[in-house]
Parts: sequence; C-alpha cells; structure tokens
Amino acid sequence: MLRSERLVLLVQTTCQDQQDSEAAFGTSKTLAAQNATSWKLTQDSHKNKVTTRLVLGLGRCMWVLCCRMRWHKKFKVLRCYILILGWLGILLLFLSYWRVESDSAHPPPPLVVNTGMQPMSGQVLQQDKPRSKKLRHQCNPPDRIQRHQEGVLPSQYELIGVLIAFRHGDRGPLLPVSNLSSINCGHKSYGTPLYKKYVSDILNTSKTNTYINFVGPFMKYPLLPPPSKCNIGHLTPQGVAQHLQLGKVLKEVYSDELNLIGIKQELDDIVVYSTKYRRTFQSLLAFLYAFLPGFNISKIRIRDGKGVSFCENECHCDKIDFYDQKYEQERQDYRKSHPGVMDLVRRLSPLIKASPTADDITNPRVMQDALLSYVCHGASLPCNEGKCVRVEEVTSLISYADWEGKQKRTSAQRKAAKLKSYGMLKNIMLSIDGMIGEGKPRVVVYSGHDKTLKYLLDSLSIPNYPLPHYASRLILEVYHNSTNLQDIHQRSNYFFRVVYNGKDITKLIPFCGTITLKQLKFGGVKRGSINLCSLGNLENYLKPQVYFKEFNAASFKAACRK
Repeated sequence: MLRSERLVLLVQTTCQDQQDSEAAFGTSKTLAAQNATSWKLTQDSHKNKVTTRLVLGLGRCMWVLCCRMRWHKKFKVLRCYILILGWLGILLLFLSYWRVESDSAHPPPPLVVNTGMQPMSGQVLQQDKPRSKKLRHQCNPPDRIQRHQEGVLPSQYELIGVLIAFRHGDRGPLLPVSNLSSINCGHKSYGTPLYKKYVSDILNTSKTNTYINFVGPFMKYPLLPPPSKCNIGHLTPQGVAQHLQLGKVLKEVYSDELNLIGIKQELDDIVVYSTKYRRTFQSLLAFLYAFLPGFNISKIRIRDGKGVSFCENECHCDKIDFYDQKYEQERQDYRKSHPGVMDLVRRLSPLIKASPTADDITNPRVMQDALLSYVCHGASLPCNEGKCVRVEEVTSLISYADWEGKQKRTSAQRKAAKLKSYGMLKNIMLSIDGMIGEGKPRVVVYSGHDKTLKYLLDSLSIPNYPLPHYASRLILEVYHNSTNLQDIHQRSNYFFRVVYNGKDITKLIPFCGTITLKQLKFGGVKRGSINLCSLGNLENYLKPQVYFKEFNAASFKAACRK
C-alpha cells in the first residue's frame, strides 16, 4: 500500500513538472513569435504548425485527466499510465502522418539552398524544410519525374495514339544576373554512366547521314549544352537529365506496356516538332533518345514548330496584341493589390541584376526566373553590401506567382490563348483523324515552352492549374472502345483524355461531359479518377462557329479583324 502511494505521489509530481514546463514553453514561444520575421508562412508550414498544436493540446488534456480527476487511489496509477500510453500512440500517429505528408507520390531528392552566408554544401537537393516543396516543384529535379496516371485504362479501351507536348528542361536565366559566371549549372548526373552514354551515342549518331535527314532545319544547332557554364537562356545538363528521365518514363508506358511503338517504324509513325531554340531542340534530342526503342531515328524528321504556339498556318493575327495588352494590365492590377510583393521585387532588384547600370527588374515572374538560376543549381543566393537574398523571399515570390496563375481566367487571357493556340489545336485534330483513318501517326511530340502549355490549357478552359515548371508535360491520349465491333470507324467509339504532369484533368474541360471509368484510391482516400471525353465533343468545340463564338466571328480571320 505504501508503494502504491509513493507511485501516486511520483505521478503527481511529474504532472506538476509537466505543467510548469508547458508554461515555460508557452512563454518562450510568445517571445519567439515577437521576434519572428514578418513574412507570411507557407501553407505547408502553417499546416504542420496547426497539427503540432493539436497534438500538444491533446497531450495537455490527458495530463489534466491524469492529474486532476478524482480517481480512486487503487486505480489512479493504472488509469494514468493508460492515458499516457494513449497520448504516446497519438504522437506516433502524428509523426507517421508528418513523414507521409513530406513524401510525395514521387519522393523528391533533398534540397539545399544557400543563403549567401553559408559555404556551398555540394548538394543541390534536400528536403529538410516545408518551404522546400515549392522550390522542388519549380526546379523539378529528374528523379521527381515519375509515371502517375498515364495510360491507366481498362483493357476494353485500345490506345491508338498519343500527342505529347512538353516544356524544355532546366535552363540559364533569361537576363544577366549577378555572379552568373560563378553558378555551376552542371548536374550530378553529368558524370553518371547514363549521361556519358547519351553524350557518346548522340555524338556518334551526328556523324551519320541518318542524322542529317533527321534534324533537317536544326542542322547547325549544337547537340549538347555546356558541361557546367550557365549561359543566358540555354539548356543545362540538368535539363538534359530531366528529359532523359521523362523519355524513359513515357517509354515504359507507351512502348513497353502498351506497345504503341516498336523498334521497326514506318515513315510518319512518329511526328516531332520543335521551336527554333537551342533549349527545345536539345530537350527533344534527349527525350527521343530515351523514348524511342533503340533510338531509331531513320524514319523521323524534326519539323519547325513555327513559333512558341506551334501556330502552323494561323499565325498572323492583329487582335492578339490587343488582348495581350489588356491581360498585362489585368496582371498589373493584381500586383497593385499586393504592394508587399512589389516592394520585395524593388528591394531585391539591386541584388540580382548584373550591374548597377542595368535596368531594374520590376516583374515578379522575371525576378522568380532569375532567382531559380541560383536555387535550382545549389548556388549561393546573391549579396550586395552586406544584404543577401533570403530563401523565404524566394518562396514568397513563388507563392505569389502561383496565386496569380490560379486566378479565374479573364476574357482577355482566354481570347488571346484561343487565337494563339488555334493552329496547334487544328493540327492536333488532323493528327487524330490520321490515327483513326490511316493508323498513323501513332505518336506526335511538341518540344516547346511554358507558354505552349499555358495557351493549350487556357484554350481548353482548364481552371486553376499549376504553372508549367521545367520539363512539364501535357499528354492527350486517344482511345478506341474495342468492345463495339459493329463499326470500328464509328466516331462515337473514340475517346480522348488529357493528362497534365501525371494527373488526369479531363473532367475539368467544360465541353466534355466526361465518363468516369475508375476511381484511384490510396487506402480509403480518393486520389483522383480516370476519365474519358468523347472525341465528338472536341470536334464540335473546334468548329469555327463554336470556337470563335465569343469573338462574334465564324473564322480565325474574322476573329482577328474584330
């Protein structure tokens, strides 16, 4: 009995110590909050903070139950131990949740960003801070590129063709920045056997007549980026590594698993386009090297994409400038409503620009692009006269760009995109007609830019999509319902789906009226769905009288004159 009373006394003493320590913790927490930076926390950080407070609150409640409730002395110690064990169980569940939340479906590599006051670590990637998720998303390191919802359909649907549009890989900044020559834009995979084999094979292939026929108008373009130097607007070795990985992932889906392409090909089985930039051409080479079985390019010809929007014969339109100017004014209004962001851009401009006489950077997106040159390559963030760019300032700009990109599509933005992408959408429809009627092309590839993908997404009225990062892909898969054998050429038997960076976004297309075939689940939680849209809906949408209805026009030329 004496031993039991001692145990009760020990528990009571421990309870009082815990309450005292919590009070001290609360005081120190208040002092820390008063000295904290004024920058807003990211959503990930805020969520983790709320979860932490919730668990601590539950723990406090259990201590109160343990210490203050009128338990019978005979059972007080036992019940107190049970409550403590329950709290520990909740704590373990919380830690498990934290770990799952920090891992994405494609676990990212670690990200380290130097603040300019730290020595270089030699590592480009680390994930020890919640805000690094935003940085990883923008930089999109190669091992973050994985298969998700591509090619996941019941066997009754036969894949007859696929159209792939992607953004080029990692590149240098689009304008001169401070200490550009000191940034090492090489990638850790540059010295790996895969990269070395790619370099060797592409150099050997370039000496053949097959290569001359393959590259066509891109003959004078260099095959590879510099090994480490950052050149303005040029691809980096990390950009090559991204597209080697992207080609490998999509080959596993469309060649190895779905048998869409094989080693033997006929002319026009695969059609490829590239804009006339080094970075898109070199990205296309790396992608095809990993995507094509045996890198057989004998039957392939690279075609000039005719502009960032692949506009084909519908390129000239006077009205585009009008809508672009109106949209830019709308974005400036967004920025005026966020004076803190514009003040941040003004303060960072002297730290970022290459020389004091250079023009000031006034656009948040241009500033973000310049800063990614440091962040994505593990370089020290720039400093000047003791003032340095901080990581939280970079993530603040990224958060603002994400917010701006997710605002409701304005009339000017949508109309400009529809005029720019009409030529590409017509070409896509012609390719689909060929897939159905002649069985070719089976694969169409567009190597373009972030604007290429944005124009397509805006034209399809996709809401609130994440802005395209390096090596983003937008894939349109064309299917035939093989269960209906009465008339295999009946258009109602053909469907398509749109997959953006691994996520099925078909159901977001307003004109579709999608068919949901499958719900993807992880445990008891829905993780997305597999959807199809009738091909007839796309055909109807692209009819000039429907597509240009909001322009009060019935043709591309008429819409450009209004």
